[in-house]
Amino acid sequence: MRTYFATLLLAFGSALQAADTASPSDEALMLAACQARYTAVLEHAWLMQGDTEAAAMRRDLFAAMLDAALHDAPDQHRIKRHLISFRISQKHAASGLLDTARFGTDRRRSRIALGMISQQLSACDRLVIGRMLLGA
Repeated sequence: MRTYFATLLLAFGSALQAADTASPSDEALMLAACQARYTAVLEHAWLMQGDTEAAAMRRDLFAAMLDAALHDAPDQHRIKRHLISFRISQKHAASGLLDTARFGTDRRRSRIALGMISQQLSACDRLVIGRMLLGA
C-alpha cells in the first residue's frame, strides 16, 4: 500500500513538473511533507497535553530548510501554492495515523499506524541528521 502511494505520488509529481515548470522539486516536496508531519505531531501533543517543544523545533527547522530550498527558485509564488496544498494533505494524513495509533480500537491497525508514522518521522529526521553529518 505504501509503495503504491509513493509510486503514485512520484508519478503525480513528475506529471506536474512536466506540465508546469513552476512546480516544486522532489526536495521541496519532502521538506514540505516533513514540516506537515511535525505540525501534526505538534498539534497532537498539544491536544494530549504532552511536550510540544521538540515537535515545534523540528517543524520550524523543516520550514526554514524549505524556505532556503526555495530561495532561488523561479516563480516562487506558484510553487508555494502547490506546496500549501501538498502540506495540508500530508498533515491530514499524519493526523489520521496519529489518531488511529492513539485512539484506534483495532489493536493491529493501531500498531500499523504507529509504525507508519514512526517510519515517516524517522525518514524526516534522517534528512536532518544526514545533512549535519555531511556538513551540508
